[in-house]
Amino acid sequence: MIPVAVILYEDQRGPQKQFGLHNLVVACVSDDLGADVYALKLDQKLSGRPMKGVSKLLASCRQDVRRLGPQGQPVFALIDNDAIREQMKHEGLSPSADEAAVIRAIKAPERCKAPDQLEVLLLVENTETILAAAAECDPEIAAVAVEQARRKDTNARDKILNHVAWGLGRAVRDCVRSRVPALARLVERLSALVAAERDGAPRG
Repeated sequence: MIPVAVILYEDQRGPQKQFGLHNLVVACVSDDLGADVYALKLDQKLSGRPMKGVSKLLASCRQDVRRLGPQGQPVFALIDNDAIREQMKHEGLSPSADEAAVIRAIKAPERCKAPDQLEVLLLVENTETILAAAAECDPEIAAVAVEQARRKDTNARDKILNHVAWGLGRAVRDCVRSRVPALARLVERLSALVAAERDGAPRG
């Protein structure tokens, strides 16, 4: 199955298909489309790629987009705002640069081979923002579990995000989306792409 879109995540692990943040994204897209979430995953319409850190993610954004989307599929990058700014200081990015300037710097044509195929979304401040939103939206998530997840424990992080994706209803996921604008924008774009492909419309 050729994916409709590829999503790059900063997640600190090697390549694998199953991880919490991507599962949450897929579940939110399924909410929007009224589709069965497991069917959507099995169809592999949305290809999630954990990139094992911001430096490798940035390199893929600039070098690998055409390889990742060989038929022109959009490639999305969900990036921690604080980490990418730190990573790009050596390129002369101002610490006070606004979000649009950061995205322009990532997609600068002299560095990025396929800027028109790449869509960048910045999490403010980082993935912990999503964990905090999950805890706010579902008070039954234990504070100790959230604290463990915030300490970069990928298993603890997956446990919370998978719980929101698979174990709870749409109301909690909608609540999380409302608190994380970058996540909301990503889900909106992916939902539109999957719907267009389902209806036979061109990608874009």
